[in-house]
Amino acid sequence: MYQVLARKYRPRNFNELVGQNHVSRALTSALERGRLHHAYLFTGTRGVGKTTIARILAKCLNCETGVTSTPCEVCATCKAVNEGRFIDLIEIDAASRTKVEDTRELLDNVPYAPTQGRFKVYLIDEVHMLSTHSFNALLKTLEEPPEHVKFLFATTDPQKLPITVISRCLQFTLRPLAVDEITEHLSAILSKEHIEADQDAIWQIAESAQGSLRDALSLTDQAIAYGQGAVHHQDVKDMLGLIDRTIIYDLILAIHQNQQARVSQLLLQFRQQALDVSLVLDQLVSTLHELAMLQYLPDLALKYSEEINQKILQLSKLISAQDLQLYYQIACKGRTELQLAVTQEQGFEMTVLRLLAFRPMTVHEMTVSATPVTQIEVHEVQQASQNLSADIPLAVHQQVAHVEPEPEPEPEPEPEPEVQNPNIMVFDAEEGQLLGLDVSAEPEKIQSSILESDDVLIFPVEQHEVQTQIEQPEIEQSTVLEQEQFTPVVSEVTQNVDVEYVETSATTLISSVETEQSDLMPQDILKLREQVLEGEWNLEKWEYWFRTSQLSPAVQELAQHGVMQGQIDGASIFHIPQEYEGMLSQLQHGLEEALKTQWSNTQFTVQYGAVTSNTPLLMQHARKEKAFHRAFELLKQEPTIKTLVETFDAELQNIQLKP
Repeated sequence: MYQVLARKYRPRNFNELVGQNHVSRALTSALERGRLHHAYLFTGTRGVGKTTIARILAKCLNCETGVTSTPCEVCATCKAVNEGRFIDLIEIDAASRTKVEDTRELLDNVPYAPTQGRFKVYLIDEVHMLSTHSFNALLKTLEEPPEHVKFLFATTDPQKLPITVISRCLQFTLRPLAVDEITEHLSAILSKEHIEADQDAIWQIAESAQGSLRDALSLTDQAIAYGQGAVHHQDVKDMLGLIDRTIIYDLILAIHQNQQARVSQLLLQFRQQALDVSLVLDQLVSTLHELAMLQYLPDLALKYSEEINQKILQLSKLISAQDLQLYYQIACKGRTELQLAVTQEQGFEMTVLRLLAFRPMTVHEMTVSATPVTQIEVHEVQQASQNLSADIPLAVHQQVAHVEPEPEPEPEPEPEPEVQNPNIMVFDAEEGQLLGLDVSAEPEKIQSSILESDDVLIFPVEQHEVQTQIEQPEIEQSTVLEQEQFTPVVSEVTQNVDVEYVETSATTLISSVETEQSDLMPQDILKLREQVLEGEWNLEKWEYWFRTSQLSPAVQELAQHGVMQGQIDGASIFHIPQEYEGMLSQLQHGLEEALKTQWSNTQFTVQYGAVTSNTPLLMQHARKEKAFHRAFELLKQEPTIKTLVETFDAELQNIQLKP
């Protein structure tokens, strides 16, 4: 009687196992060293060997030669296991025995000794199908079974298993088999069966099996029957409803070379053959992935015929990497939207047309509308970065379309630069006046760190005495404070004129003004007064200590919400609101250790409650507000800003203090 290939060539020991070396190695080592667990869980997709490994393990445990990783295959026990009639191997289909009564009946027989073998082995297939009550009934026995009992579980959906069951088992995850492994195994079986087979046909079957060896053997049986005792490539393609790979390569090449007539012919051919377009699209995506991989791994071994391999290599050299990435993205997007189309054929054809319509733009290209481009399009003035060099104070962002404009008569030279866009004005720091766009400026002077654009028009202005240094009070070494920089942005309200002034030196952009001795600069306002850290704690001493110490930012953040009272280098009480209790519990050690490191006699305690007095956080906010108002006053007195405000009836906005 004929036996199907999947049963006839089922592995009977670990040496015959295909593609699960990590599992066979672990189980072999455990058997040889006698370190056997009482419960094993095998997970993985269908047809990868879960039940097969469980039967091999049961045979290893009960072989008459002893517990071994290489069963003899000749004793009565091994033969009985191979033939499925070993009485102490209880195979249970959980899908048909889901009730708790079935599980209780099974557990009633667990205490009894095995009848024939050394161990009583319970093999429960698709164990995730058991009910919650069945799992609960199984838990106690599963955790502490009798010494003569072993549990072997197999499932394709381990996520449905309770974590309490998984934690009581040794779990082995079986991976899907690679196409190469399945191809090699099928070739060996067909050779033993003396069946003529094409290598391309075997590879196609292995790829269609999607990692399942059982599916591959079933497809091989079907292909043998379809081919009347032989396995040919064309027969396999017809049987599986696949198309010739060369058509996919021709389609990709026609799309890349923008051969619209050729693409139309191929789409018409797909219609005439009534192919499953979802499979065609899947094969298109796989081919694009293969081409992209070949560009970075040129030594990648190809498993097709010589003709197909040659086409793949040629195609990978013709199409650039960015084109392949775009094609792959469009194809994957079309694959997800296939079910949204009226028909799948419509969705597939629109995806192909989208591949034909779009291509990546080169570095110096941009999309151009149907209106002829006769003038450079200039966008708003971008705010320059802080590290802008002194000779490039202003920048205007432009995009230049790579289309030759219609020739125009050259304008007569004019003494002043002509403003091409009345909405964009540029300030010349050297002359102290507003100018129009200087189209003669050299884009090569642009630094890439200023604006992320391919084409930028810029006005280079030399560094002059427009920046006037103001004598600053000398800062003591004990205070860490950097000079403040101000980036004023003047925006005209009624005439929509955007002006941007960028400061690039370390000094503040403030003209020399007459100030009284009592007036302070913003950086002086922000500076903490130096404190003598002796005697009793007060708010000023507490803030000065933790802001100038080496505390981590998180601890400093905590410290500014509370107030320290008591004696320095003595009993100190830290008052902080109750809502910061969780934060303090994590950071208290760092704060206390820093205090005791500086003052060894510190006795640190915490008192929760509302803080009625000022806190360092409120004081810092007050200093920042005062410094901001002082900066605003100084900016209004600066001659250049003053002129701009008066000329355009503008106002100061977005003033920021930057350290």
